[in-house]
Amino acid sequence: AQEWWATSCSEQGTEELGAGCMAVGNLDNDPQESTKIAVGTFNGILRVWKPSGREFKPQDLQLEQDLGAPILQLGVGIFSSHSVTDVQLAVLHPKRLCVYGLTSVAGEESAGGGFYQLSLLYKHNLARSAFNFCFGPFGRAQGKDYIAVQSLDGELTIIEQERVSFSKFLPNFLVPGPLAYAPHPLDAFITVNSEMHCDAFRYTVLSTSSAGELASDADKDKEGKRAKAEWSCNLGESAYGITVCRNTATLQGQGAFDIVVLGEHTVFWLDKQGGIKQQKRLDVIPTCISAYPIKEPLSTSSGPVHNVLVGTSTGSMLVYNEKMHLVWAA
Repeated sequence: AQEWWATSCSEQGTEELGAGCMAVGNLDNDPQESTKIAVGTFNGILRVWKPSGREFKPQDLQLEQDLGAPILQLGVGIFSSHSVTDVQLAVLHPKRLCVYGLTSVAGEESAGGGFYQLSLLYKHNLARSAFNFCFGPFGRAQGKDYIAVQSLDGELTIIEQERVSFSKFLPNFLVPGPLAYAPHPLDAFITVNSEMHCDAFRYTVLSTSSAGELASDADKDKEGKRAKAEWSCNLGESAYGITVCRNTATLQGQGAFDIVVLGEHTVFWLDKQGGIKQQKRLDVIPTCISAYPIKEPLSTSSGPVHNVLVGTSTGSMLVYNEKMHLVWAA
């Protein structure tokens, strides 16, 4: 492996960004399905690059725009009800969630080609300060993605495209933790609370118990009004990140995924019932986790097998396969 393309994510290194402030995908729905890279900073600057070759070129930067508020997280999904195939860009700010469409504008070849134009499709103002979000086809939705926003004080708000659906307060909450969505048959939100427990909250249970209403301030202190976990697993340490992927090649059929949790010192592999399948102690301090597909699906319903990427405080990246073997590091 070697470096193919690189650039700075901030102007002269003066901007800061978090682990969730980068999104990769076909942001402008190009028929050629070319990949673009979007990065947002805490200064509120959104940049989009379209790598055109091995080395960085000035025209690779297709968009640079100040959104006027710190960018906490980015996501690429089907967030608009006007299409079941086109993707949009979700941007989380401290007090609002915005969904943008990205369109390509043709330009002169001598000037480096075209550029991108950002169009606000809709936005939702948030009653509480946001921390992070996850998205997916909640409730087995077809051709669309919904968004779940976690606030700093433990409220989980469900946004079904152009409308805010409902919200619930999470139990045993002190500080917000990582958040991920596990698809059907679990259909649940996965997080790690301040008690160092990994909890799963089913979307259908949250939706039914909320009766389609937003939680009130009084609900925060009522045990009966808080969300009920489907299962809970004691990790014994805080978590930095969660990724849901098919890391075990032998998993087949629906629900063929692992829940991989990055702890302070350990990587945990959980099954969809909340049991720890395996774990690996790390020799360095981790900072973030992700996954990427490595081979074609073993069957049409199971999806690709993934390797797990772990970033560390030393600036290195570790790549683990399904047997927890370190296959590459740099």
